[in-house]
Amino acid sequence: MSDKYYRSTYVNVDLNAIVANFQVFQKLHPNKTVMPVVKANGYGLGSIKVARQLMDNGAEFFAVATLDEAIELRMHGIDAKILVLGVIPTEHINKAIQHRVAITVPSKSWLVEAVKEIPESNEKDLWIHVKLDTGMGRLGMKTAEEYKEVIELINGHSHLIFEGVFTHFACADEPGDSMNRQQTMFEEIVGQADKPDYIHSQNSAGALMKDTQFCNAVRVGISLYGYYPSAYVKSNVKVHLKPSAQWISEIVQTKLLHAGESVSYGSVYTADEKTKIGVIPVGYADGYPRMMKGFSVNVNGKQCEVIGKVCMDQTIIKIPDEIQVGDKVIIMDHHSDTPQSAEALAHQQQTINYEVLCRLSRRLPRVYHSSKDLEIRNELLK
Repeated sequence: MSDKYYRSTYVNVDLNAIVANFQVFQKLHPNKTVMPVVKANGYGLGSIKVARQLMDNGAEFFAVATLDEAIELRMHGIDAKILVLGVIPTEHINKAIQHRVAITVPSKSWLVEAVKEIPESNEKDLWIHVKLDTGMGRLGMKTAEEYKEVIELINGHSHLIFEGVFTHFACADEPGDSMNRQQTMFEEIVGQADKPDYIHSQNSAGALMKDTQFCNAVRVGISLYGYYPSAYVKSNVKVHLKPSAQWISEIVQTKLLHAGESVSYGSVYTADEKTKIGVIPVGYADGYPRMMKGFSVNVNGKQCEVIGKVCMDQTIIKIPDEIQVGDKVIIMDHHSDTPQSAEALAHQQQTINYEVLCRLSRRLPRVYHSSKDLEIRNELLK
């Protein structure tokens, strides 16, 4: 075991796969800026290491959800452009200026209040991306009138730079015409004013399903890490993505249950015959929720059922006789069509692959594999 972590449960992250996925989108959209989205700690896989690897391979513009995430990247030497997709509290606008972070303007009223926070002595620029709500019903302005008024406000301030405009698709990963309707509305509003340097509407699903010459940038989140936004998208594109995460543990104890003996909280599992069980040191505090009872993990190629309630730190599985202490357990596989794929885990958890990745706890060490080296990042011991 490495001296950089002291448990036998960890996440392997294939950086070569992430770079390959980034390059897939560069080829799909050769004349556009491909903007890797590294919010939520890089969808659970580590924003800093992912961003560094992608910078080394040509990425010039990253997106995150919060100002804190942007500043974290800056603190670790990421000097590329960064856009915060969410709303920044207006009282912290000067932190965005200080760290050279582009911000999202969701409304005219927000911008009016934000400008009040910028001191007259400020001599640094603030890059702005205006958010349009074309059907998501979330952040952004809905009318061309407000959009033009916001641009006028920006242009009236010497250190505000109108760098971009964007929207977000609500149903790009589903059948139907919603995405096209949103794109049409987006183009109609944006076309009524001078265009900024960056125009972007496509998320992972949009970038896989559609090419629009109106935009010159695409935001790639889940698919950067090798996962399709939905089964519908996967079945309707001829694009191969490489899943980049593998979640590993090991058997730390085995024992025999006799008929009538129970395991775990609530004793909800009772053996009806002599049964060999194994304990693995992973639980819901790691991102493996209680609803995984009845699912399976892979031990030496054998599918082993999770029995009893998943505990905070440990899970119990039913194992064949040949399984021993120290045998490797695959909790989540880095292949897309196996019983332990992120999609299979998502189905069991009644959620989506995005959430499976984002649930990966900070106490899980990340082991990064690339063509150059192997690096371990442990959030608890940094």
